[in-house]
Amino acid sequence: MKDPAPPGPLSTHRPARRIRAARSEEREEIIARRTAALRPFLGPAADEAGATLHRLLRAERRAARSGMGYDPARHAALARLLAEAEAVSRAGAAAGNEKGRHRG
Repeated sequence: MKDPAPPGPLSTHRPARRIRAARSEEREEIIARRTAALRPFLGPAADEAGATLHRLLRAERRAARSGMGYDPARHAALARLLAEAEAVSRAGAAAGNEKGRHRG
């Protein structure tokens, strides 16, 4: 087995290094801004927004698995918007019946 050449100016051996990111803002601020930016594109109907959010979250999960084009802040913002949409639809369904068992 051949020993790797010592690191130097003429060496072709480069150790694998990961680039570490640094952020100047807090995580919650970033997600809140991204959530506010995505909200107008969802449409007025809660059912349509839920379907759109599910589709977008599937795309984000695929991007996360492949490593190409993945944005963790966008993923968190989409998950937050989906939770809000589902909470609104559950509240609307519960308002249709005093016990909340039947939709209408």
